[in-house]
Amino acid sequence: MKQRTILYPCTLDWDFLTQRPQQIVKQFAKNGYKVIFCNNTQSNKPPEEVEPNLFVYYNWQDVLNKIKYKQLKIDIYYYTWAKSAQYIEDIKAKLNIYDSVDSFSAWYEYEDQAIESADIVLTSSQFLYEMRSKKHNYVYLIRNACPEDYINRPSIIPDEFKDIDEPIVLFSGAIGSWVDTGLIKKVASKYKTFLVGKEFGKACPSNVINLGTRTHDELYNYYANSDVCLLPFDTSQEVTQAACAIKMIEHMAAGKITVATEWNETNIYPDSVFTGKTDEEFLDQVDRAVNLSKSEYHRSKSLEYAKQNTWENRFNDIAEIIENYYSKDGVSV
Repeated sequence: MKQRTILYPCTLDWDFLTQRPQQIVKQFAKNGYKVIFCNNTQSNKPPEEVEPNLFVYYNWQDVLNKIKYKQLKIDIYYYTWAKSAQYIEDIKAKLNIYDSVDSFSAWYEYEDQAIESADIVLTSSQFLYEMRSKKHNYVYLIRNACPEDYINRPSIIPDEFKDIDEPIVLFSGAIGSWVDTGLIKKVASKYKTFLVGKEFGKACPSNVINLGTRTHDELYNYYANSDVCLLPFDTSQEVTQAACAIKMIEHMAAGKITVATEWNETNIYPDSVFTGKTDEEFLDQVDRAVNLSKSEYHRSKSLEYAKQNTWENRFNDIAEIIENYYSKDGVSV
């Protein structure tokens, strides 16, 4: 069978945190696809093979030109930003997959075209699945996950955690408009609390120790050596209701309890994710999680959930969706 090529357009940088798009295209590459991932930051830097079969391109127009002049042939166009549907006619892929991962009001004007133009629509949460299913016949729920090799692996105590003899609480990721920083501040008034990530429109509370960003591999060490991990999202926002937080599964991969504000996606894992509807309930759950942080039962349940929710499993689901779609029409991609 000839090698298939999948293209991801310029939406985010390859090395900007490690999010769903990077994880999914990594799985395509591991399964024999040639992956072209176009970096959002544009330059004349030549393409770089960052992993076997996975090439980061730094010039989107160059990619479009190669397609136009038949130097590149795309089998699957995979996009996560609704506005990227505008390139479908230029790319002429055999299969267009829109992966709906968020719901921002600024994207509303592009959503209909993104959905209508797609052959297959993937969604990362129940909220998004129910929303997109009303407008397309081939919509599938593919929640976020963790890599298999992230689960219960050996860790190194970060230098910043050494010599700390009190509970350590961690928030990781971007501090955007959807994060309840006031709640993090309240936690930090009682427990030593760290941020590993970056400010993304909101400031890190002054009583939280801001360590900046770390690589995805390094991040595991912070998960594994924290006592409790936080998911304090503002649930009044649609972007939160639509979210399935990758970090929640990655906390489980390290055997940790997450304390989260409550929405649909946090109620699926009751032994690993403790939820609160109010600030008071959230803070009580942090106390509870600290007390149970050494519990072998909760650790084992977290690892069990993680093993059920890997990117390897998600790829198998996506591959089956692709093959089933084409078998219905008797077409092979």
